[in-house]
Amino acid sequence: MVADLVLQFLEKLDLLEWEYQVFSIEKKERLEKVAPDIAYLRVVPVVINGIGEEEVLLDSRSQIVSITRKVAMANKMTWDPNLSIQMQSANGSLSRMSGLSRNVLFTLGRVTLLLQVHILEDAPYTVLLGWPFDSITDSQIINN
Repeated sequence: MVADLVLQFLEKLDLLEWEYQVFSIEKKERLEKVAPDIAYLRVVPVVINGIGEEEVLLDSRSQIVSITRKVAMANKMTWDPNLSIQMQSANGSLSRMSGLSRNVLFTLGRVTLLLQVHILEDAPYTVLLGWPFDSITDSQIINN
């Protein structure tokens, strides 16, 4: 089980300060580009809560694990709306998350994980496994 970075940060704040926090993912500019950003897209099949299989997007550049509300509801997830954060996406737009679902069961083959998942209303993906997934699995990507 991996703790959520955002939740760890928020626990150190007074409740009145939560509303004014904006989280962003810094995109560092590289001097050279060898492939378009689409080359970063990787997907894997995952069973969520032992209920439904979803094709999830792996993105180690994201600081959180997130899922759309529709998929969360289909997989019988519950979440705490009081742990709602505002995120800035790579394109600069701001959106408020619906809340945080704790200890969600993710199964990849024989590997079972409990992840802290941020719920969002809508996204161009259904589930995004960010850096917390990479951290707990010590995953590596090898391109040949």
